Amino acid sequence: VTLYASVASGYSAEDWDAYNVTDEGQAAFRWWADWIPTPEGQQWVNNKRWEAHRVVEGMIWQWGLENLQGGAGLLEVGGDPGFLAAALLEAGIPVTVVDPAFGVSGKQDPATVECLKWFRAQGQLTLLREPFNEGFAHKHRKLLHTASAMVSLYPDEATLPFMYLTSAFAKRTAVIPCNECIQYFPAHEPTYEGFVKQLLREDETYSRKFPRSGTMRQVWLQNSPFCQVLLERTPLEH
Repeated sequence: VTLYASVASGYSAEDWDAYNVTDEGQAAFRWWADWIPTPEGQQWVNNKRWEAHRVVEGMIWQWGLENLQGGAGLLEVGGDPGFLAAALLEAGIPVTVVDPAFGVSGKQDPATVECLKWFRAQGQLTLLREPFNEGFAHKHRKLLHTASAMVSLYPDEATLPFMYLTSAFAKRTAVIPCNECIQYFPAHEPTYEGFVKQLLREDETYSRKFPRSGTMRQVWLQNSPFCQVLLERTPLEH
C-alpha cells in the first residue's frame, strides 16, 4: 500500500507531548480539563456519549454484532477522549484505538477513563499512540487485514489516509467527516457539503483501484446531537 505523499505524515505522540509542555499546550489542556466538570461540560459529555451510542447502534444494525466482534475487533482512528471506544466495548466489541493524542487533550471525563481502564485490563482495549499513515499501514499490516471494521469520528488530518486505507484493505467503514475543519474544505466549494462531496469523489477513485472495497455512501445519523452526516462502506464480499 502506497499513500499519496500529502497524506503520508502526521503528528506523532512525541509531537503532542512536546506541544503539551508549551504555554499554548498547557493552556489548551487546562481549558478543557476545567470545563469538563461544569454543567455545560457535562452536557457535552452526555451528548458525545449519545452520539457514540448512535454510531455503534448503526454499525451493529448494518453489519451485525458477531461480525464486528470477529477478527482483531474494531479499529478506531482518532479516538480521544474515548467515548466511542467505551460504547463499542460496552456492546461487547473489542477495540484498538489509534491516536497519537489519546489522553493528552484534557477532554476525558472520569467515568470514561475508568471504563476504558477496566476494559484495557481485560484485554479488550488496545491503545496505540501512533499517527495513522503509510508507516502505520506497513507496521500494522496484519491488524489492518484482520480488523472487523474501521471507524473514525471527525478525523482531521487522518481523513485522507483513513479513506484510502479502508478502501485498500476493503474494510467495513464508518466515518463522520470533520465539520469544523475548514482548512480541508475545497476551494471551489468551501462548505461542509462541498467537503463531503470531495471525499466521495476521491473514494470513487480509490474504489476503481481497489474494486472489492465497494464505494462509500452518505447516510444520515438520525437523532444525533452533533453532525448527522456519516459515510459508510460495506465491501463487496460482505
